Parts: sequence; C-alpha cells; structure tokens
Amino acid sequence: MRELPPNVDADVVIEVGRYLDDHAKTTAVSISDAIPVVRRRAPATRASELWLEELIVESAGTRQLAVLLDNR
Repeated sequence: MRELPPNVDADVVIEVGRYLDDHAKTTAVSISDAIPVVRRRAPATRASELWLEELIVESAGTRQLAVLLDNR
C-alpha cells in the first residue's frame, strides 16, 4: 500500500479497514455499497468519492479481496 498524504482523514482509513475486515472473503467488495457505509460511519469526512474508491480498492487488494467496480 502506498504512503498516505499528511492531510488524510484517519477516521476514514480506519472505517475502510473495519468495513473490509468485516466483509466476507468469498464475495467481491462492491464499491457502490462500500462508499455509503464508510460515509455513514465517518460522517464528518470531506473525502472525495474518487479518493474513497482508490482507498477501498488498494485496501481490498492488500487483503487479497476481490473488488466489484460498480460505482459509476
């Protein structure tokens, strides 16, 4: 995983990690399902949709989870 920028929202990174840790290993992580869940769990975030999508994909890849690219 790449280094995060210094102005990163740590709450979002933590919530993405929690979401992926709770996700079943046998099904693909849906981007369109993951982003709203992360936004609900970290409501104060100003992270863009693109940044959240990149973070979820990279974090899922690190955990060797399949990703369903269905956000757009």
